[in-house]
Amino acid sequence: MNDLALVKIEAWGFRFTVMLTLSVIVAVMGLSANSAAVVIGAMLLAPLMTPVLGLAASLSMALANKSAQSAWRVFLATTWCIAIAYVISLIIPDTVLSDEVIARTSPDVRDLVVALAAGLAGSYATVRTDASAALPGVAVAVALVPPLGAVGITLEAGRPELARGALLLYGTNLAAIILAGVVIFVLTGFVPPRRLTRSTPGIIAGTVIAAAVVVAMAIPLIRTSVDAAQSAQLQQEVDEAVSAWIEGYDLDIDDVDINTELNRVSVEISGLDRPPEQTLLEQLLVASMGNEVRANVQYTRTEQATTSTTLAPTTTVVSGEELRRTAVEGVVLEWLADGSDGNNSYEVEAILLDDETLRVDVVGTGQAPSVDDLTERLVNELDEELGVTLTWIPRSIVAPSEEPTPFDLRRSTMTQAVDDFAAANDLVVNRFIYDGLAVVVEFAGSTEPETTSLVLELLEIAEDEIPVDVYFTERRQLETTTTTTTG
Repeated sequence: MNDLALVKIEAWGFRFTVMLTLSVIVAVMGLSANSAAVVIGAMLLAPLMTPVLGLAASLSMALANKSAQSAWRVFLATTWCIAIAYVISLIIPDTVLSDEVIARTSPDVRDLVVALAAGLAGSYATVRTDASAALPGVAVAVALVPPLGAVGITLEAGRPELARGALLLYGTNLAAIILAGVVIFVLTGFVPPRRLTRSTPGIIAGTVIAAAVVVAMAIPLIRTSVDAAQSAQLQQEVDEAVSAWIEGYDLDIDDVDINTELNRVSVEISGLDRPPEQTLLEQLLVASMGNEVRANVQYTRTEQATTSTTLAPTTTVVSGEELRRTAVEGVVLEWLADGSDGNNSYEVEAILLDDETLRVDVVGTGQAPSVDDLTERLVNELDEELGVTLTWIPRSIVAPSEEPTPFDLRRSTMTQAVDDFAAANDLVVNRFIYDGLAVVVEFAGSTEPETTSLVLELLEIAEDEIPVDVYFTERRQLETTTTTTTG
């Protein structure tokens, strides 16, 4: 009774508050710094187990006044911990929520099992002095203060949904410890036999109440565990479907993300080969997800670099084919620039060169430059006689009507959103298509962006669940050094 503060101890409340405050400070620092060692130190400092086991002991002996006193202490201590954690989070610089915090916001049924087992061990170690050495391990296994610290941190960060998860973890540990404590205190003889006989109805009532709370806590935990298991199974099946889709191709899977709400799978792949048809992947995914699935594939082409060594290790030898390609591309770009009259614009989609032919794909406004002029330039400047093919895709400029249609307004808003996203992420918009049924956006840049926010914004503008495909092409600046060798 003395160890559980069920008898009056001078200055116990002051010492308890000081140690509890210090443990919360250590816990918040460890959680924000993502340091498991510091969080464990906070677990060992925390004195909150004392009033919790005191409540279990009072229930086991049907002491109504002592039960109310211990419950009040637990409530005040819980509120104090959350308040201290919130205030400290206001003071320290804002950072991204650490893994230590996130880990305490999604409990499942395993946490309940751990709490019950640790509660049994802690109660037994309290009654049996020869097992008291196990108490520090119990404090680590069934932590009370770190989840409360996570509640304060997530509340200050404006994430109430995460705060509810951390509070659920704390409530699970608390209820399990109380139930385990009541059972152990009765079975080990902590309750005097005479009181056990006289107060049986009250003891049974306390045990039933504690068990009911534990069962109520178990319902959302079991649901979370089932959802997690189903999600893991679905992720595995989708990963296997993507692997089967690219089997036999020189491609690597960089990331696979599943959005069950939109029934969409986003796949990021890279490699030397072009990926198979996207429809084949969607057919494979139907077997895993059951309904019609929309796949969003982002492909990054990689180049296999070849190197040549010379006597000078710092010199890069450029092949004649590379020099030829660079020269031809320079003539093409100069030809396009000279062919512009100042009012039209163009974007080069592709320049394909082999031994005898040159193909140029361009999207532009106005009239296409003369192909004969390009052929003549290649002969005069490079002595290259090539069969030139020009694919000129017109880009028309339509004057806005006085009363734009809803479709025009949506398209204009989407265009602005895409341009703003490209500017914010240092990207170039190669293509944007919106026909009312689907959206296709192609970006190019040096760093691949996170496009989830853009996709959600485009869906919101469309006011409909339509496919949104975002593609990214990596751009790298190549620096070459030419050398002339004599021998």
